[in-house]
Amino acid sequence: MNELNFSIKLIPKALPGGPIADLGCGNGLNSRLLAKHTNRNLICVDNRQGAIEATREKMRGFKSTFLLNDVCRLGIKDNSCALVYASRIFSHIKDKKIFFKEAMRIVKNNGYLIIVDDEKCLNFFKKSKLKFSHLESAGKMVAITLKKGF
Repeated sequence: MNELNFSIKLIPKALPGGPIADLGCGNGLNSRLLAKHTNRNLICVDNRQGAIEATREKMRGFKSTFLLNDVCRLGIKDNSCALVYASRIFSHIKDKKIFFKEAMRIVKNNGYLIIVDDEKCLNFFKKSKLKFSHLESAGKMVAITLKKGF
């Protein structure tokens, strides 16, 4: 299964109202995919100006907001996002607990946090004793899904 098909399968069918945040939006490929398949406003976050510009280009025609911020200090309102999506950034974050706390802070009740990264990131979640599900893909990628409020 290629990475785009893998990403599409991760999007929950029933989401509360509100925007989706793509943390570490990179080149905007996942942002565009998320916007296309959910028809929601996307909040695209990255700490690199070049990534924000690349994402802005790919998001033409879609409802979107762009934030040049660190993913551990988002500047997004509490409990405001239906889905927070982070692809290929978790393994690069120094303080994973701070990132996780910040990401969950912005997820609405009954919303989701989805982290897609190398399979090694599973260790963090197994040690955390949090209730999560995961899906593995070819290529040693894993998607961690947490639902807030259950």
